Amino acid sequence: MKKNLINQNGVSDKFWNVEYSGNTQKIVFGKTGTKGRETTKEFADEKECIRESEKLISQKIRKGYIEIPEHDEIPQKAELSETEKADIYFWEAIEKSNKYKNAHWSEYDVDEHLENLTVYLSRFGKERLVLFEKTLQEKLSALYTAEIAELSIILECEFSADNGSYIFNDYLSDDGFIYFRCWLLLKGRAFFEDIQKDIQAFVSGKYSFNIGDCWAEGLLYVSDEAYSANHDNEDESEIRDTVDELYPDHHYDSMDREMNREPKGGAALQTMYPKLVKEMVELRSS
Repeated sequence: MKKNLINQNGVSDKFWNVEYSGNTQKIVFGKTGTKGRETTKEFADEKECIRESEKLISQKIRKGYIEIPEHDEIPQKAELSETEKADIYFWEAIEKSNKYKNAHWSEYDVDEHLENLTVYLSRFGKERLVLFEKTLQEKLSALYTAEIAELSIILECEFSADNGSYIFNDYLSDDGFIYFRCWLLLKGRAFFEDIQKDIQAFVSGKYSFNIGDCWAEGLLYVSDEAYSANHDNEDESEIRDTVDELYPDHHYDSMDREMNREPKGGAALQTMYPKLVKEMVELRSS
Protein backbone atom coordinates (compact mmCIF):
# COMPACT_ATOMS: atom_id res chain seq x y z
CA MET A 1 0.00 0.00 0.00
CA LYS A 2 1.29 3.48 -0.88
CA LYS A 3 -0.07 6.93 -0.03
CA ASN A 4 1.22 10.27 -1.32
CA LEU A 5 0.27 13.35 0.70
CA ILE A 6 1.06 17.04 0.33
CA ASN A 7 0.57 20.12 2.49
CA GLN A 8 0.45 23.47 0.69
CA ASN A 9 -1.53 25.37 3.32
CA GLY A 10 -0.26 28.80 4.30
CA VAL A 11 3.52 28.96 3.92
CA SER A 12 3.87 25.15 3.85
CA ASP A 13 4.93 23.34 0.69
CA LYS A 14 5.76 19.79 1.80
CA PHE A 15 5.23 16.21 0.73
CA TRP A 16 4.92 13.04 2.83
CA ASN A 17 4.78 9.61 1.21
CA VAL A 18 4.33 6.29 2.99
CA GLU A 19 4.66 2.80 1.54
CA TYR A 20 4.08 -0.31 3.62
CA SER A 21 4.15 -3.99 2.79
CA GLY A 22 4.40 -6.96 5.07
CA ASN A 23 5.99 -5.71 8.26
CA THR A 24 8.04 -2.95 6.60
CA GLN A 25 7.14 0.74 6.45
CA LYS A 26 9.05 3.27 4.30
CA ILE A 27 8.42 7.01 4.60
CA VAL A 28 9.83 9.75 2.34
CA PHE A 29 9.17 13.37 3.33
CA GLY A 30 10.47 16.88 2.79
CA LYS A 31 10.05 20.16 0.97
CA THR A 32 8.39 19.95 -2.43
CA GLY A 33 10.95 19.93 -5.22
CA THR A 34 13.60 18.15 -3.13
CA LYS A 35 14.52 14.48 -2.85
CA GLY A 36 13.46 14.53 0.78
CA ARG A 37 14.53 12.25 3.60
CA GLU A 38 13.79 8.55 3.87
CA THR A 39 13.11 6.44 6.94
CA THR A 40 12.44 2.70 7.13
CA LYS A 41 10.90 0.88 10.07
CA GLU A 42 10.07 -2.75 10.69
CA PHE A 43 7.23 -3.93 12.93
CA ALA A 44 6.53 -7.20 14.71
CA ASP A 45 4.04 -8.26 12.06
CA GLU A 46 1.99 -7.03 9.10
CA LYS A 47 -1.04 -6.18 11.25
CA GLU A 48 0.94 -3.79 13.43
CA CYS A 49 2.59 -2.24 10.37
CA ILE A 50 -0.79 -1.50 8.77
CA ARG A 51 -2.23 -0.12 12.00
CA GLU A 52 0.70 2.21 12.69
CA SER A 53 0.91 3.39 9.06
CA GLU A 54 -2.79 4.20 8.93
CA LYS A 55 -2.47 6.06 12.23
CA LEU A 56 0.28 8.25 10.74
CA ILE A 57 -1.81 8.92 7.65
CA SER A 58 -4.75 10.05 9.80
CA GLN A 59 -2.49 12.34 11.82
CA LYS A 60 -1.12 13.97 8.68
CA ILE A 61 -4.62 14.54 7.26
CA ARG A 62 -5.68 16.20 10.53
CA LYS A 63 -2.71 18.52 10.17
CA GLY A 64 -3.83 19.68 6.73
CA TYR A 65 -2.25 17.20 4.34
CA ILE A 66 -4.27 15.95 1.39
CA GLU A 67 -3.79 12.83 -0.71
CA ILE A 68 -2.84 13.00 -4.37
CA PRO A 69 -2.97 10.12 -6.86
CA GLU A 70 0.27 8.14 -7.04
CA HIS A 71 1.28 9.13 -10.56
CA ASP A 72 0.11 12.76 -10.43
CA GLU A 73 2.69 15.53 -10.24
CA ILE A 74 2.65 17.73 -7.17
CA PRO A 75 0.95 21.01 -8.17
CA GLN A 76 3.14 24.10 -8.13
CA LYS A 77 2.31 26.27 -5.15
CA ALA A 78 1.49 29.91 -5.90
CA GLU A 79 4.03 32.30 -4.41
CA LEU A 80 2.66 34.19 -1.41
CA SER A 81 3.09 37.93 -1.11
CA GLU A 82 4.96 39.46 1.81
CA THR A 83 1.64 40.55 3.30
CA GLU A 84 0.16 37.04 3.03
CA LYS A 85 3.23 35.50 4.64
CA ALA A 86 3.24 38.10 7.41
CA ASP A 87 -0.42 37.42 8.15
CA ILE A 88 0.22 33.67 8.44
CA TYR A 89 3.30 34.20 10.63
CA PHE A 90 1.39 36.59 12.90
CA TRP A 91 -1.57 34.33 13.65
CA GLU A 92 0.65 31.26 13.87
CA ALA A 93 2.68 32.98 16.60
CA ILE A 94 -0.42 34.16 18.50
CA GLU A 95 -2.06 30.74 18.45
CA LYS A 96 0.98 28.49 18.98
CA SER A 97 1.99 30.48 22.06
CA ASN A 98 -1.47 30.12 23.64
CA LYS A 99 -1.28 26.91 25.65
CA TYR A 100 -4.88 27.26 26.84
CA LYS A 101 -6.82 28.18 23.69
CA ASN A 102 -9.25 25.29 24.16
CA ALA A 103 -9.43 25.51 27.95
CA HIS A 104 -11.96 27.18 30.23
CA TRP A 105 -11.46 30.95 30.55
CA SER A 106 -10.41 30.56 34.20
CA GLU A 107 -7.27 28.69 33.11
CA TYR A 108 -6.11 31.37 30.67
CA ASP A 109 -3.52 33.90 31.82
CA VAL A 110 -2.69 36.94 29.67
CA ASP A 111 0.80 37.38 31.11
CA GLU A 112 1.66 33.73 30.54
CA HIS A 113 0.46 33.96 26.94
CA LEU A 114 2.62 37.03 26.36
CA GLU A 115 5.65 35.35 27.93
CA ASN A 116 5.16 32.30 25.70
CA LEU A 117 4.74 34.55 22.67
CA THR A 118 8.00 36.35 23.44
CA VAL A 119 9.86 33.04 23.75
CA TYR A 120 8.31 31.77 20.50
CA LEU A 121 9.26 34.91 18.57
CA SER A 122 12.82 34.95 19.98
CA ARG A 123 13.57 31.97 17.70
CA PHE A 124 13.37 34.19 14.64
CA GLY A 125 15.54 36.90 13.12
CA LYS A 126 14.93 40.59 12.68
CA GLU A 127 13.12 40.29 9.33
CA ARG A 128 10.45 37.97 10.75
CA LEU A 129 10.03 40.16 13.86
CA VAL A 130 9.59 43.26 11.72
CA LEU A 131 6.83 41.45 9.79
CA PHE A 132 5.16 40.46 13.07
CA GLU A 133 5.26 44.05 14.37
CA LYS A 134 4.02 45.46 11.05
CA THR A 135 1.10 43.03 11.06
CA LEU A 136 0.32 43.75 14.70
CA GLN A 137 0.00 47.44 13.91
CA GLU A 138 -2.20 46.70 10.90
CA LYS A 139 -4.52 44.49 12.99
CA LEU A 140 -4.76 47.10 15.74
CA SER A 141 -5.66 49.70 13.11
CA ALA A 142 -8.28 47.35 11.62
CA LEU A 143 -9.93 47.15 15.06
CA TYR A 144 -10.09 50.94 15.38
CA THR A 145 -13.82 51.03 14.65
CA ALA A 146 -16.94 52.31 16.36
CA GLU A 147 -18.22 48.75 16.77
CA ILE A 148 -15.10 47.59 18.61
CA ALA A 149 -15.22 50.74 20.74
CA GLU A 150 -18.82 49.87 21.62
CA LEU A 151 -17.73 46.37 22.60
CA SER A 152 -15.16 47.91 24.92
CA ILE A 153 -17.81 50.18 26.43
CA ILE A 154 -20.15 47.24 27.09
CA LEU A 155 -17.40 45.14 28.67
CA GLU A 156 -15.56 47.84 30.61
CA CYS A 157 -17.51 51.03 31.24
CA GLU A 158 -19.85 51.71 34.14
CA PHE A 159 -23.58 51.36 33.53
CA SER A 160 -26.84 51.95 35.35
CA ALA A 161 -30.31 50.41 35.06
CA ASP A 162 -33.49 52.41 34.52
CA ASN A 163 -36.82 50.55 34.12
CA GLY A 164 -35.21 47.63 32.28
CA SER A 165 -32.92 49.84 30.19
CA TYR A 166 -29.17 49.81 30.65
CA ILE A 167 -27.37 53.10 30.25
CA PHE A 168 -23.61 52.98 29.61
CA ASN A 169 -21.01 55.61 30.33
CA ASP A 170 -19.23 55.86 26.97
CA TYR A 171 -15.85 57.23 28.06
CA LEU A 172 -12.83 55.41 26.59
CA SER A 173 -9.21 56.44 27.11
CA ASP A 174 -6.95 56.27 24.04
CA ASP A 175 -4.42 54.05 25.79
CA GLY A 176 -7.06 51.81 27.33
CA PHE A 177 -8.68 51.24 23.96
CA ILE A 178 -5.30 50.19 22.50
CA TYR A 179 -4.74 47.71 25.32
CA PHE A 180 -8.27 46.35 24.82
CA ARG A 181 -7.64 45.76 21.12
CA CYS A 182 -4.39 43.96 22.01
CA TRP A 183 -6.42 41.65 24.25
CA LEU A 184 -8.82 40.89 21.39
CA LEU A 185 -5.94 39.96 19.08
CA LEU A 186 -4.62 37.41 21.56
CA LYS A 187 -7.84 35.44 21.04
CA GLY A 188 -6.70 34.34 17.58
CA ARG A 189 -7.59 34.64 13.93
CA ALA A 190 -11.06 33.06 13.93
CA PHE A 191 -12.24 35.35 16.71
CA PHE A 192 -10.66 38.41 15.04
CA GLU A 193 -12.55 37.69 11.82
CA ASP A 194 -15.83 36.95 13.61
CA ILE A 195 -15.70 40.05 15.80
CA GLN A 196 -15.12 42.31 12.81
CA LYS A 197 -18.32 41.03 11.22
CA ASP A 198 -20.46 41.31 14.35
CA ILE A 199 -19.33 42.12 17.89
CA GLN A 200 -22.13 39.91 19.20
CA ALA A 201 -19.92 36.99 18.14
CA PHE A 202 -18.45 37.61 21.59
CA VAL A 203 -21.46 35.77 23.04
CA SER A 204 -21.90 33.23 20.23
CA GLY A 205 -20.89 30.36 22.50
CA LYS A 206 -17.75 29.65 20.46
CA TYR A 207 -15.43 31.55 22.77
CA SER A 208 -14.60 31.66 26.48
CA PHE A 209 -13.13 34.82 28.06
CA ASN A 210 -12.36 36.40 31.40
CA ILE A 211 -13.90 39.86 30.99
CA GLY A 212 -12.42 40.93 34.31
CA ASP A 213 -9.04 41.35 32.61
CA CYS A 214 -9.53 42.89 29.16
CA TRP A 215 -6.16 44.56 28.63
CA ALA A 216 -2.97 43.16 27.08
CA GLU A 217 -0.61 46.14 26.91
CA GLY A 218 2.40 43.82 26.78
CA LEU A 219 1.56 42.75 23.22
CA LEU A 220 2.87 46.16 22.10
CA TYR A 221 6.40 45.23 23.21
CA VAL A 222 6.79 41.50 22.51
CA SER A 223 8.61 41.93 19.19
CA ASP A 224 11.34 44.02 20.80
CA GLU A 225 11.51 41.83 23.88
CA ALA A 226 11.95 38.82 21.60
CA TYR A 227 14.70 40.61 19.67
CA SER A 228 16.43 41.61 22.92
CA ALA A 229 16.74 37.94 23.91
CA ASN A 230 19.51 37.43 21.32
CA HIS A 231 20.63 40.92 20.26
CA ASP A 232 21.68 44.29 21.62
CA ASN A 233 18.55 46.39 21.37
CA GLU A 234 19.21 50.09 21.76
CA ASP A 235 16.38 51.83 23.63
CA GLU A 236 14.61 48.42 23.46
CA SER A 237 12.77 49.62 20.36
CA GLU A 238 14.84 48.43 17.39
CA ILE A 239 11.96 46.48 15.82
CA ARG A 240 9.31 49.14 16.39
CA ASP A 241 11.64 51.88 15.11
CA THR A 242 12.36 49.85 11.97
CA VAL A 243 8.65 49.37 11.31
CA ASP A 244 8.04 53.10 11.81
CA GLU A 245 10.73 53.84 9.22
CA LEU A 246 9.66 51.25 6.66
CA TYR A 247 5.87 51.47 7.09
CA PRO A 248 4.99 54.93 8.49
CA ASP A 249 1.34 54.63 7.41
CA HIS A 250 0.67 51.52 9.51
CA HIS A 251 0.93 52.92 13.02
CA TYR A 252 -2.00 52.06 15.27
CA ASP A 253 -1.57 55.27 17.27
CA SER A 254 -1.40 57.72 14.37
CA MET A 255 -3.01 61.12 14.91
CA ASP A 256 -4.53 60.80 11.42
CA ARG A 257 -6.62 57.72 12.22
CA GLU A 258 -10.40 58.02 12.01
CA MET A 259 -13.24 55.71 12.96
CA ASN A 260 -15.96 54.71 10.53
CA ARG A 261 -18.47 56.63 12.68
CA GLU A 262 -18.91 58.02 16.19
CA PRO A 263 -19.33 55.25 18.82
CA LYS A 264 -22.68 55.09 20.59
CA GLY A 265 -23.23 54.99 24.35
CA GLY A 266 -26.00 55.48 26.84
CA ALA A 267 -29.14 53.41 26.22
CA ALA A 268 -28.49 53.01 22.47
CA LEU A 269 -26.20 50.00 22.95
CA GLN A 270 -28.98 47.82 24.34
CA THR A 271 -31.06 48.45 21.23
CA MET A 272 -28.12 47.81 18.90
CA TYR A 273 -26.73 44.72 20.63
CA PRO A 274 -29.51 43.20 22.78
CA LYS A 275 -28.00 39.73 23.24
CA LEU A 276 -24.52 41.04 23.98
CA VAL A 277 -25.74 43.66 26.46
CA LYS A 278 -28.07 41.21 28.22
CA GLU A 279 -25.39 38.57 28.75
CA MET A 280 -22.62 40.99 29.70
CA VAL A 281 -24.80 42.97 32.14
CA GLU A 282 -25.90 39.76 33.83
CA LEU A 283 -22.31 38.55 34.04
CA ARG A 284 -20.93 41.86 35.30
CA SER A 285 -23.71 42.14 37.88
CA SER A 286 -23.18 38.66 39.32
